[in-house]
Parts: sequence; C-alpha cells; structure tokens
Amino acid sequence: MNTGLAGRSVVVTGGSANIGRSTALAFAAEGAAVVIVGRDEEQGHRVCAELSESGAAEAVWHHADVTDRGDVAALVKAVHQHVGPPDVLVNNVGGHVGLDLFADTEPADWERDISLTIMSTLNCTHAFLPGMISRGSGRIVNIGSTAGILGDPMLAVYSAMKGAVHAFTKVLAKEVGRHGITVNAVAPYGTMPEDPRSDVGRGSRWHPEGMFASLAAERGEELSSLGRRTLVGRETAFPSEVGAAVVYLASEQAAFVTGQVLCVDGGTQLA
Repeated sequence: MNTGLAGRSVVVTGGSANIGRSTALAFAAEGAAVVIVGRDEEQGHRVCAELSESGAAEAVWHHADVTDRGDVAALVKAVHQHVGPPDVLVNNVGGHVGLDLFADTEPADWERDISLTIMSTLNCTHAFLPGMISRGSGRIVNIGSTAGILGDPMLAVYSAMKGAVHAFTKVLAKEVGRHGITVNAVAPYGTMPEDPRSDVGRGSRWHPEGMFASLAAERGEELSSLGRRTLVGRETAFPSEVGAAVVYLASEQAAFVTGQVLCVDGGTQLA
C-alpha cells in the first residue's frame, strides 16, 4: 500500500517509548521525516538512531514537556527549523499517575492526569493547527483509549480525560474538515511494551522501575482483576499494532476518514 507519507514531516509526542516509539518507527519505515518529542534525553537519541536505521528521511529528537505551553512554543520553532511545517501531528502523550478508587484520590493527582492526557493534546494541537489551516492540509491523530469508552475502574479521571480526547477529536474534525485537515483517534486497550528495557524511557509507567512494576509487586492480585477479556487469544496489544493504525489514519488512503475513534482492543467491547 502506498501511504503517500514518504518525505512528509511528522511530529510524535511521547515518541521515545512504547506506543510513541512504535508509531515513530512505523512512519520512519514509510520514509517520513520524524520528530519525536519527550523528556528522556538518552532514550530519545537511542530511538532517533532506530528511526534512521528504519528509513526515516530525517530523525530529530526534541526535549519538551508538552504540558508546558512555553515548551510547546519552542517545539513549533524547532520542528519548522528541522523538517519544515508538519504534515502530521500525533498527540500521543497521556497517562495516569496512580491507580485508586476515586474516593481515595487527591485533587493534585486529578490535575496531573488532566494535564498529561488532555492538556498535552490541546496545547500541541492549538500550536500546530494554524499552520495546517493556512496550508490547507494536515493530519492529526490523537491517542485515546478504550478507557474513554467503557471506563476503567480505579482510573476515573484518566478514563474521563480519554473520553475528552475522543470528544475533542470529533468536534475538531467538524471544524477543520473544510481546510483539508482530518482528525482521528486510535483507542488501544492494554498495550504492553514488547521489551520494557529498550522500548520505554525512565519516566514511563512501563519502565522496570516505573509505576506498573511497583503496583504489580504490591497489589498484583488487585491489578490482575481489572483486566478485560479479549477475543483474540492474548490479553494485550503490541505497540506496533497501534502504530500501524496511526499510520493508516495519516495516510492518503484515509483521506476520506475523519472524526473517527479506531479501537485496537482485541474485541474487548464484544467479549
């Protein structure tokens, strides 16, 4: 399939780990110029080397916290300097800082979940969108979650914010379609890094010293009880499967697809 992405410029936030890394690698394999954004400098440079080996027209690492509007403004300038105006924006940053019943959480934790999951998407979209409108073309792909559709227990605020990502995707698609811009989301379920030691950065929830490792050690039985049943014989998606869905939505083949939330969930909503 000719995706039409060769030579196109792509920005992937949270691009040094897990879904972001695999998405960036998928674009690199199509010959795109890829800018990955994150906070783990060492991991970012490591992934950039992988992107170059995979066929990226250019591979650029940019250190930024996309919950910070000042960092995002600097990111826009850097992207234009290195690869020109972006054809594709992938809003991948998101996450949660804990796993608890809502009654046991604190407002400070809500604010961090909100900032990570929806404010990061709003900040980057708002910064890059005017250029896409002026050029009359663009692709925006947001990473949502089936948590935003079904709701995950002990992740009330995260689930709500992923639902907000989906709603934002649909509204923005209505607003910018006339400018030649499509806006879609991919909603994974249970994505697991294939190699936590190389696929994720130090700040990732999936790092061997990260949040999920400590939760598994302290509350493993409780954590395992939260999983959903799939229809495909395994419990989790691979990051590369999510990346492939993102590339499709950014491709020329998906030019007539907008305002959609594409689930990569093993059929959990049918199980």
